[in-house]
Amino acid sequence: MSQIDDLLSRFKEVAQEKPVSMPSVKFNSYAISNFRGGIGKSTLAFNLAWEMSRKHNLLALDVCPQTNFTQSLLGSECATPYTIYDALLPQVMPGTKNVKVSDLLTSVPPYCSPFKGGKDIFVVPGSNELFLFPSLLYTQLSTAANLQGNRSKEATKSILTAIQSIIEYVSTDFSFDKTLIDTSPFFGGATHLAWLAADALIIPARVDEHSMQALRLTLSMLRDEAKDFLRLNKQGDLTKIPKVHAIVMTHCGWSRQTGFTPDRSTQAYLKQALSIANEYTDLLSSSDPLECIHLLDDFHSAGRISGTKRIPLAELNVGEQHTIEGQKLEVNPSLNRYTVELRSLASAL
Repeated sequence: MSQIDDLLSRFKEVAQEKPVSMPSVKFNSYAISNFRGGIGKSTLAFNLAWEMSRKHNLLALDVCPQTNFTQSLLGSECATPYTIYDALLPQVMPGTKNVKVSDLLTSVPPYCSPFKGGKDIFVVPGSNELFLFPSLLYTQLSTAANLQGNRSKEATKSILTAIQSIIEYVSTDFSFDKTLIDTSPFFGGATHLAWLAADALIIPARVDEHSMQALRLTLSMLRDEAKDFLRLNKQGDLTKIPKVHAIVMTHCGWSRQTGFTPDRSTQAYLKQALSIANEYTDLLSSSDPLECIHLLDDFHSAGRISGTKRIPLAELNVGEQHTIEGQKLEVNPSLNRYTVELRSLASAL
């Protein structure tokens, strides 16, 4: 069998709720990251947070300036006193006042009832001010680069490990099994710091050409020493590179003629994703690229309902209707398969 045949066979097993092999390693912290918007990243982050919080005490961080992850977890009525931006400032600009752990963390279940009944989940909320953070970050890194000797390396290291320091700081009062970080669709700023804080990456990629280009760009950023990630890390004598634990192919279409089989268009992009993964096997968490590629259905109206109504997909039911912006949407049967695929992905984390 060819590699694409093996992949199709693997996810036929997933869709039928049969066990498949997973990477032998799991990590404590994950960053969801890609270099393209509009692929369902926030919906994925919200639903993975729910799935993970069923079994693990979870710390969630939102470092995307659009704050969609925060809005999904806490809603618009929760006015948090401090955000990730407030926590980053004293790390990047020494002398700025630190934020208390109790002021930085917000428990999710009181603001999103579907999270009740699981383990503890706290979030460090996002901030729109992160849109301006890249300018501040690179100004401080430039200043650090001009310092003499070890002072330059130490100052750079302190700045670049800011999110890692925040995670360690909030973990002094709380015990977290897992950390999930939602990042922005561009690398500059907090995404760089999130990559250094995370043990592994979850990379969503829609089944289209632009996403394939974004996937390749993301992986090249982890390997190319001339690109910002490794170049600036070298300035701080930092060598940590997160593993790529999951390449999540979103919005997959399925054949109507052949059960549990992606349609031809989807298969074409799966072949591209496999080709790219084979070029970067050294970055993957498994020696077998098939174990790092996951397929998620096109969730149609269910995804929009999940994101807007702040209801995890696993808590929706086929046939139920919701009105969003005056439009009545119905949860269609593809929800069942999507939920199974999502649960399989979460089991690998």
